[in-house]
Amino acid sequence: MKAGIKTTEFWATLLGTIIVAGTAELGLNLNEASVASIAAMVITYVVGRVMNKNTQAKIDQES
Repeated sequence: MKAGIKTTEFWATLLGTIIVAGTAELGLNLNEASVASIAAMVITYVVGRVMNKNTQAKIDQES
């Protein structure tokens, strides 16, 4: 299993953070609903990937 910087979870979190934090630097003003939507999308993706990886690891252990 990949760890740290090699995972898509890491990159999704980093990209989401840059989008939310970086918009002010670019002169864009995101409203609270947009920020919440971006955060929810990243959180959902990361939680889903972690659950999938844990399930797969458990299946591999049993084999």
